[in-house]
Amino acid sequence: MKLGTKAVAYGTAGLVLAGMLIFSGSALGLLNTRSSGVLSVLLTDPPSVPEGVTAVYITYSSIAVHAAGFGDSGWVQVSGQGTIDTLKLVNLSQTISSDTIPSLTYNTVAFTITSATVDFMGKNYSATVSSGRLEVPIVGGLKVNSSATAAALVDIQPVVLNLGDESNPSFTLAAGARALQVPSDDVNDSLRTVGHTSSLDGHDWFESFRANHSDNTTSSGLTLTPNSLSLTVANSGEDPISIRMVVVTIDHPGSEEGSAFGSIPTSAVFAVQPDGSLMLLAGTPGQVESLFGATGYSLAGGATHHFSYSGAITNLVGNQAVTAGTSYYVVVYGSETLSVQTVTAS
Repeated sequence: MKLGTKAVAYGTAGLVLAGMLIFSGSALGLLNTRSSGVLSVLLTDPPSVPEGVTAVYITYSSIAVHAAGFGDSGWVQVSGQGTIDTLKLVNLSQTISSDTIPSLTYNTVAFTITSATVDFMGKNYSATVSSGRLEVPIVGGLKVNSSATAAALVDIQPVVLNLGDESNPSFTLAAGARALQVPSDDVNDSLRTVGHTSSLDGHDWFESFRANHSDNTTSSGLTLTPNSLSLTVANSGEDPISIRMVVVTIDHPGSEEGSAFGSIPTSAVFAVQPDGSLMLLAGTPGQVESLFGATGYSLAGGATHHFSYSGAITNLVGNQAVTAGTSYYVVVYGSETLSVQTVTAS
């Protein structure tokens, strides 16, 4: 898949199905559940995958939503589970649930990715899921009432990495997301049909949402040599982000940018430390999976940070990773962020 040079980022991953709701503990006595409204839940997904991947299936379960203002007792268990090919949702939204739920304001949705599989070079492979139990904030809250159908859009961003190679692939998946309420003017009866798809092109509210709440990052001043790496990362969003890993991988002639997520063992992998320094990893690809759950470096909204490394740059198996005059991808990862940029080593 051709990604183009871009920076996209998302909050802790999640999606939600509206179903039968059961309020826990003391919250039950405080809520008037006689008032209810229809909620349709839509999913969209611009995934980042290695070249050669044609489908990414995620299976989800254990759905819950959180009612604003009810603290720990405000979690609502929601019935629903399923499997979806996220690669089919590029620039599209798909209704994954439509049901009647209590008239409340919700601020968070959560679910568990129980498994994932990847279609690669005509074969299907299981993928390790780095995300597990996930939560995603609903930016601005989600109001459900009896007067009209409400719709929530979950913008999910799975990132798939190949920790092996083309002959012996080993995939891992991490995901991030944000959610928002669809403006009432754009909610129609067709959104209540599970499986219905619609285009997101030309919707100003969605473009504004991504611009202001998707934790976008941009890289500048990127330089790379066999013995140094230097770049400045800016957080152009409003929310803080955690930057956890920087990967340098060769840009093979004629390849698409999906190759940036290809063979990790032959790439140089830097773990981002809490103080913003870079630590070059050497060892096994399994170390890379652990970085998705690491603390990383917290970059505030609107802030910038200069990352640098000095020393011989080697790949995970200890071989020289950078040669002068060769083109490379430099990929910045986090739980909520991803940016890809090319550079020719000097």
